[in-house]
Amino acid sequence: MVINGATIALMMAGLIGFGVGAYLAATGERTTGIAFMGMGLIFQALTLRQLKMARLARSEQEGSSDAG
Repeated sequence: MVINGATIALMMAGLIGFGVGAYLAATGERTTGIAFMGMGLIFQALTLRQLKMARLARSEQEGSSDAG
């Protein structure tokens, strides 16, 4: 499966956002850290949605090529 740039960007934003949020929450900026972790989780959910849509499109594309 080929992953496009937007999916990779969402994945990286999710990982970085959650990591920064965890660091901030641990060092004293609890509210800001929780907000960043929440945004990171949202980006990860969007990444999973994109991957699922790509997988479904690929399976539909493979199924429609039947000579029938």
